[in-house]
Amino acid sequence: MKSLFFLFFLCMISVFVVAQQPLNRGGSMTYLVGPKPNNIIYHDSVFRGSSEFKHLFFRTGDTELLKLYDKHQANKITAQILNFTGAIAIIVGIGKLSGSNSNTGLGWGLIGGGFVSSALSSYLTISAQKNLVTAVVLFNKKYNSKASLGLGIGQQSTGLVYNF
Repeated sequence: MKSLFFLFFLCMISVFVVAQQPLNRGGSMTYLVGPKPNNIIYHDSVFRGSSEFKHLFFRTGDTELLKLYDKHQANKITAQILNFTGAIAIIVGIGKLSGSNSNTGLGWGLIGGGFVSSALSSYLTISAQKNLVTAVVLFNKKYNSKASLGLGIGQQSTGLVYNF
């Protein structure tokens, strides 16, 4: 009976699960959410990691895009450093607790600091991804507008305006 309930529960959860992330249509840039490496799809090409896709932002010369890209890089690097130091602090703290001359106060302090450092690292990683998503949305808004034809009226002339 428990296994039948568990199977029913899994079937109900699977109704709400989406296996794939939809891609933007029309040749616009899409950021694929994933922990490592960051992936951007632009014009049917996959750009993996900052060394490959930073050229997409630098090509535009847009200061807002470059600022968001720099924030992304700074948050990502800081998160990696904090995660590493947090792991080392937890390992050393466990060593202090289990050693022969155990210093429990220092051990628990290092373990707690390590967990705080790891939690802050997770926050900065999410913040870095948010900055990259914002940059992609801004890029699409500014540089992937549809071509349009309209009537342009100036002070001394009137004519057709083609925006592309």
